[in-house]
Amino acid sequence: MNETLRKLRERALADASFRAALLKTREADDPLLALCEFSTANGFPLTLGDVISDGEEFCCNQMKSTNGGNPMPYDCFGFDDEYEMFFLSIL
Repeated sequence: MNETLRKLRERALADASFRAALLKTREADDPLLALCEFSTANGFPLTLGDVISDGEEFCCNQMKSTNGGNPMPYDCFGFDDEYEMFFLSIL
């Protein structure tokens, strides 16, 4: 989870009304965009790319860190869905 999502999570866990507003973004036509707009409007600048790339970046770094690359990357690592992981962490 990136630093902005961590800070957003801390605020959500400390403030029930803020958490409720965050959870409401999941009902929007484009929930990820709604999360980013809500987050940015509340002082936590977040872009679609920030959320989408986090899981992929971690996985790619893990594959590059093995000698010669991981020959079976998808058996060991998956691309975490940072959006879903974030909401699971505040429920």
